[in-house]
Amino acid sequence: MFKFFTTLVFLSYAAVSIGQNIDFDKQSSLGNLFIRMYGEVHYYQPVTEGRFDQGQFDAKRIVALFGYQFDRKTQFVTEWELEHADEIFLEQAFIKHKVASNMSIKAGMLLIPMGLVNENHEPNNYFSVDRPIIDKVLVPTTWRDIGAGITGLLPGSNLKYQAFLVNGLLGYAGESAKFNSSNSFRSGRQKGSKTIFSGSPALSTQLEYFGFSNGRIGLSWYSGKSNSDAFNGIDRNNELLVAIADSTTVNTNMFGVHAVFDLNKTTLRSQLIYAINSNVEAYNEFGQTDLGKSSVGLYLEAGRPFTNNEKWLGFVRYSYLDAVLNIGKVNGINQGVNHILTAGINYNAAQGAVFKIDAQWTNLHHNSQLQINSGIGVWF
Repeated sequence: MFKFFTTLVFLSYAAVSIGQNIDFDKQSSLGNLFIRMYGEVHYYQPVTEGRFDQGQFDAKRIVALFGYQFDRKTQFVTEWELEHADEIFLEQAFIKHKVASNMSIKAGMLLIPMGLVNENHEPNNYFSVDRPIIDKVLVPTTWRDIGAGITGLLPGSNLKYQAFLVNGLLGYAGESAKFNSSNSFRSGRQKGSKTIFSGSPALSTQLEYFGFSNGRIGLSWYSGKSNSDAFNGIDRNNELLVAIADSTTVNTNMFGVHAVFDLNKTTLRSQLIYAINSNVEAYNEFGQTDLGKSSVGLYLEAGRPFTNNEKWLGFVRYSYLDAVLNIGKVNGINQGVNHILTAGINYNAAQGAVFKIDAQWTNLHHNSQLQINSGIGVWF
């Protein structure tokens, strides 16, 4: 097993990045223009006793972040991403304008403020090679859409607030339902690409408290009705056609609680995501899918350096996911439940350069599966 791990370290390429917020207070050789870049390349190796499983390399993403400071109040930020070596996406493109000392407006392509990772999804913001499974399945990171709203600090407090009206998820298009139990809302991300808007905007809010000397806690809420192209062109006065189109939509309320604390060199992180969906029976029947009425996911994580110079760091994370809370049991097993254990090592070779390797066990209580992930990465 040691030889296997060693081989993976030298064969793999992993994950890194830089925070998305550009610090315009620092001088740039380009004047008011600022440029940041990060990237990640992964290697995945399933491990099954007595069987050969092929591994997979993935040039996951290379990202360029550009910002321009027009004046002391107004800035523009955009983020371009090349994924899997052949797909180009726009992740952010917004204007931020300060209207008061404790309030700014943002408009454009915005990240949804939900949980720990969606807004801060660069790999240096989590210990594992890949993003936590809760932030892939329940929170469809990277989750973004076009909208506008306000952000800032509440007067006389350590509370950061965000409140946006954004275009909602796409629940049905091209005679196909986009939501299901296996990837929840992930296929419903519209990503700002000629997005469909068939109803009312969604509301996305977050509060984060920074009053602790060594950590922060946050609350997030998203509420919206999914969009559907089944409404396009139908008569508003035809109650039957409107009812049929309405059966292709889902009303979703998603709640998130997260916390991060650094205690004596040990970093502790925790996150809980809970989603409630309505109109699910009609949606599943019309779209021949299996979205759950509710879903929940949580994880607890701890990371600590091995040495005083903090180059070597070990971590462990336990995750619980139930994508369909009310699913029936088959042979005594709730098929919607997944217990995941992830443990690994980070080696920070230099500021902006990291090696990562971890082992992830999924389905711990039933037919457990092991996968080894590893790699290296840079940010600057």
